Amino acid sequence: MPIYYSSVMLSRRLDNISPSKTVSLSNKASELKKAGKKVYNFGIGEPDFTTPDGIIKAAFDAAKAGKTHYTPSSGIPELRSAIADKMKKINNVPAESGNVLVTNTKFSINLAAMALLNPGDEVLIPEPYYLSYPEIMKLYGAKPVPVRSDEDYDIDFDELRKMTSPRTKALIYSSPSNPTGKVFSEKLLRKLSDYIIENDMILIADEIYEDIIFEGKPFSPASIPEMFDRTVTVNGFSKSHAMTGWRIGYMVANESIIKASDKIQQQTITCAPSVSQYAALAALEDRKSPRDFRDRFLHRRDLVQKLLSNSSLKSRNPEGAFYAFPQYHLDINSEKFCNLLLERENVIVTPGSAFGEQGENHFRLSFATDDETIKEGIERIIRFTEGYSGNV
Repeated sequence: MPIYYSSVMLSRRLDNISPSKTVSLSNKASELKKAGKKVYNFGIGEPDFTTPDGIIKAAFDAAKAGKTHYTPSSGIPELRSAIADKMKKINNVPAESGNVLVTNTKFSINLAAMALLNPGDEVLIPEPYYLSYPEIMKLYGAKPVPVRSDEDYDIDFDELRKMTSPRTKALIYSSPSNPTGKVFSEKLLRKLSDYIIENDMILIADEIYEDIIFEGKPFSPASIPEMFDRTVTVNGFSKSHAMTGWRIGYMVANESIIKASDKIQQQTITCAPSVSQYAALAALEDRKSPRDFRDRFLHRRDLVQKLLSNSSLKSRNPEGAFYAFPQYHLDINSEKFCNLLLERENVIVTPGSAFGEQGENHFRLSFATDDETIKEGIERIIRFTEGYSGNV
């Protein structure tokens, strides 16, 4: 007799992996909207703008011309070349086509983890961190090691030294930061690079928000000659050109890492979507849209900070990206805070604890939405915060 199992036997690798809080919140927002409720959604991590017309037209023209088939696994040659040129001109990174792999930006972090890490290797992750970093590392058998930052969200090198061990293989960070909007200075990143070299580590630099900087300027550690072979730079077009749905980005690294990552890509997604690659090629020629988007986000940042300043919420001024990370002073954890805020005020924000222990008693507020939603939604957040009495 055949044996039938009442439940699927899942891989043990999933035992310690958590679902994405931001994706879960987005799904929740969709459910509430379908139910006819007005939702003030500050949980979403994407621009609310439509991809610029010129990029859409370029993709449409490519599709009409029959460019809808598999491409080389590492990306179409003209896009790899254009990305290398961009890295040289804008980031001062001496990249050639052979240093570029075209892929989904988030998947490039997975590729780096698969290509570089062995089970038991440790990866340092400064807090508060992008919530997927630890889960991605755990997925491939590595151990994420959170490192507390200082009160300004700069890397605390005393804490870094405490958490570094003989098993430390890499460090990953984002600047501007998701969730805090912190922009690391060139001075700090040069100091971090010295630390990486001193401890024989790999640096994974997530630069996806480099075009959304309000104060300071972007700096790529891979531009330091001694760091080029030690740095995996990941970037893409989701935030700069409002192309989240196109699922297109790239990684830049030394050729051995690129070849190893390409081997994995061949056995997983095969290649990035063909039409999206031609859209990305057009996006690289469009430097106006990112500036326009950045200016609109700056207006919203200032509006958010002005509104929050009239409350007990403490919000450090975001220097980039499109997130604020307010701190509240209620005797309630951030998960419960966000659940009650949704239940009572129809407002969605992301619990700060999703971004590490240092994020507790905070919440992430995405201002990638319109002024009316910002004004009404923050009014509701303040009303909830000031009126909370501890009653559930």
